[in-house]
Amino acid sequence: MDDSLSRLTPQQWTRLAERARAGQPPAHGQPDQPAGPPVPRADPAAPRPATHTQEQLWFLSRLTAGTPNYNVPFRFDLEGPLEPHHLHTALRTVVQRHDALRTELRPHPGGLRQVVRARVPVELPVRDLSRHDDPRAAADTRCFELARTVFDLETAPLWRFELLRLDAAGERHVLVWIASHTIADGGAVGVLLDEVSAAYAALAAGRDVVLPDPGPQLADYAARQRALLTPAETERLTAYWRRRLDGYDGLRLTYDRPGPAGATLPKGRTVRFTVPAALRRRVVGLAREHAGSPFMVLLAAYQVLLARLARRPDVATALPLACRDTPGFEKVFGSLTNTVVIRTDTGGGASFATVLDRVREAVLGAIEHQNLPFGKLVEELRPARHGRTNPIAETIFSYGGTPATPGWTPLGDSVRAACRGMSNDTVRFDFELVLDDTLEGLTGRFEYDSDRIDARSARQICDAYLEILGAAVDHPDAPLPHPPGEESDRPRPPLPAWSTAPADAPAPAPPDGPVPGTGGAPRTGTERAVARIWAGALGRDALERDDDFFALGGYSMLAVDVIAAVNEEFGTDLSVLQIFEMSSVASLARAVEAGAGAVGTDGAGDDETVAADLLEQVEGMSDEEVARALERLRDTS
Repeated sequence: MDDSLSRLTPQQWTRLAERARAGQPPAHGQPDQPAGPPVPRADPAAPRPATHTQEQLWFLSRLTAGTPNYNVPFRFDLEGPLEPHHLHTALRTVVQRHDALRTELRPHPGGLRQVVRARVPVELPVRDLSRHDDPRAAADTRCFELARTVFDLETAPLWRFELLRLDAAGERHVLVWIASHTIADGGAVGVLLDEVSAAYAALAAGRDVVLPDPGPQLADYAARQRALLTPAETERLTAYWRRRLDGYDGLRLTYDRPGPAGATLPKGRTVRFTVPAALRRRVVGLAREHAGSPFMVLLAAYQVLLARLARRPDVATALPLACRDTPGFEKVFGSLTNTVVIRTDTGGGASFATVLDRVREAVLGAIEHQNLPFGKLVEELRPARHGRTNPIAETIFSYGGTPATPGWTPLGDSVRAACRGMSNDTVRFDFELVLDDTLEGLTGRFEYDSDRIDARSARQICDAYLEILGAAVDHPDAPLPHPPGEESDRPRPPLPAWSTAPADAPAPAPPDGPVPGTGGAPRTGTERAVARIWAGALGRDALERDDDFFALGGYSMLAVDVIAAVNEEFGTDLSVLQIFEMSSVASLARAVEAGAGAVGTDGAGDDETVAADLLEQVEGMSDEEVARALERLRDTS
């Protein structure tokens, strides 16, 4: 499966799209087209704005403070007589070449900025595990511990290395590299391995390390990104995504149980599985027949799985794109990944082949419109928020995290390295499916929120995915069961009963509750202070107590500023997550009062809170109940 999505240039995708729409198979070895016009380079003396991805991840780090949700954890299994001091020198060389490896992020009134330090310490601690009964198991345990490193994004370096020695002879090691996703992604891991390999080989042979110029840096990419994303281009991209996602209301899954109340973070767990080699080969064959890539077949099977889970044909999943398809920026060290949403109609009596064609068109369209940052998409579309569930899509599908994973990379003549991705038991969405080509074949990780999903359900989903994939490649032209949740004659692994609605049912009506903006003026000093802070941030003259922050145009980065202002005013320690759980003026004011026993800024908070509570009780009483209460009051006066 060497034709994964992340390895095709935009020219190859254009050719693929043209051939796919014409019903032709993709050609191999397509020549690159001439490069586009020159792109801007960042002024080294000027402030360096963050990339849009960094802005989003910086916000998420505030939302999930103290957790390693957005790490890039990799291990490199090393075989051969390693010279640790040469490896250490090679790592120092690579760190000095790439600004991202010496970058920290700093908030600034003009926006988040990259600050590049001239030098950072490059440490390579060595941990000897050779005396353990099972050194490999001990290495796995240590890798997991390191993968849960929490980085302070304002202090470089935003990565760490550790070398694990597995045998007394020094011929089996594991190099662990953990980095913040703000400065690295799967493509950056490939750059790291290539350059460490070349530098180590030179050092082991007694030669000077001579590497090609690293080319553009991450600040250059940020400058290009901002130069291209003009208001007109933003509107064009937004219009496309608005059309693609219009009317989509989510999977609406109930899961095994509700999540815990309050502003809590999910606890991730992982189930692993392997796609049989014979099935993997049939996936490749089906992709070729349909002018697509194996990635598209694997994604289409996941969309069918989601349709069965939700018992509705209209499904969507988030999808990370490598965004390394601009000439000159393919080898930039940094985090270039952007998330898009792939929506697919699996109904209408479609066969898997038809769904695959729909997925292919959706993916090609997403690639053509991938330059709208996901955070900006959320800001523009303002989807309804449901607690801690991600906006727009509840799940994400990922395949082929880095080109380095399928094989061995030589480090000189006597050492070789195999790159492997790792899990750290965190989950960014309600559940995620990650597929990777590895030395052991095509492997899968299903990562899920264990607060709401049982391990048994997670295993059922993995079994069902393999069954769907097998049925798809064996009978691609057979109609899919319709409705999606209906059983067929073919035995199927059971799926969790996460949807009680009949297939194709309309979206349920929103729950009864106050309509935003109809609750009247803020009643307490705390509510008035919260409303004042929100109004200033949102550019509004005044707010009502039931006004919703996100419905009024609030977005993730603005939420960070608002919570900071609330904490400063009241001396509280609210987390950004709480504004997602309590997004009205009144509910956040209650959180302030609960967190600090706060009173309003006019000093009348306690009395006014009591009065407001009494008023709410009176408003809920009938006229007859009010009359009786007034009569009792007169009798006691």
